[in-house]
Amino acid sequence: MAFGPGSPNSPSAEGILHPWERGEAPPILPAPKAVEHPKINMIHKTLYHYLRKECEALDTAHNKLRSQPRNPAAVHEQRVGVKKLRAFFALVDHIPDFSFKYNRYLNKLRFLQNIAGISRDAQLQARALTAHERRSNWRFGYAHLLLQERQALAAELMVAASKRLKLGSFKELPDRFREELEETDEKHLTTKLLEQVENNFREIKPPVSRAGHIAWHEVRKKVKEVYYQLTILKDVFPEDPRYTYMLNFSRKAGELLGKWHDSSELSLFVSSTIRKARKEQLPVHLKATKLQEVLKQEAQEQLALCASHLRNRKEKF
Repeated sequence: MAFGPGSPNSPSAEGILHPWERGEAPPILPAPKAVEHPKINMIHKTLYHYLRKECEALDTAHNKLRSQPRNPAAVHEQRVGVKKLRAFFALVDHIPDFSFKYNRYLNKLRFLQNIAGISRDAQLQARALTAHERRSNWRFGYAHLLLQERQALAAELMVAASKRLKLGSFKELPDRFREELEETDEKHLTTKLLEQVENNFREIKPPVSRAGHIAWHEVRKKVKEVYYQLTILKDVFPEDPRYTYMLNFSRKAGELLGKWHDSSELSLFVSSTIRKARKEQLPVHLKATKLQEVLKQEAQEQLALCASHLRNRKEKF
């Protein structure tokens, strides 16, 4: 059938004119519906599953330490688990119009972190000290004695804490959190939490020049918190390279600051031990003072790497 110009079958033929050909306004077509990112509706599930996983991991580590209070792996798992949960609470604290009472949980976490910190630091320092001593075929016996006493004290505290401190309430925490979060709009929630973690990331910067151990340790804690918060939200990241950049940058910063922290803590401990020995008029081996110099230099080199990395953070990404 022909539909050429002038053909009786043409759409311009009388009786089948288009409305705009008859002088009428063309029909208004509905605007195309915006395609929403599929991950935008995952935030409730993401937060719930993260909280449940970390509560279960903390409970597992705590139970191990009841029977093995010096278990290095369990001490590390508990310490990391506590930091992750504290970062989680710090993040959800910024949810608009959401009041979740978590202080009693937070108090337990702080208590566990203090004990685990004593034990873990002593374990790491003993390991690092031994590695340095092997290079000079010498052992700083007095320092090891102090570290052994610290570990023994931490083990006693851990046993006492496991008897008094019950973590059963953490098992109910994820479900309580999910119930209270149900009424929160997921799209709005995702936007607000991503904005918050981005603001936290922008606050990461090296302290003023010549800052000491305490100031740099605060930077390290901030970096760890931001990194954990980014890992919490990783499953709801939009298709935006800046979130991948923030995650990778904070991971690298955390690794560098962790190495510096271990070196600095060991350096401070060895220097303190030498001072105590001299105060008690105990003989201090020449290799002890040499070790003190080496550790100080090592910590300074590690700190320079940290400062360089933080200064190279992109302001706009």
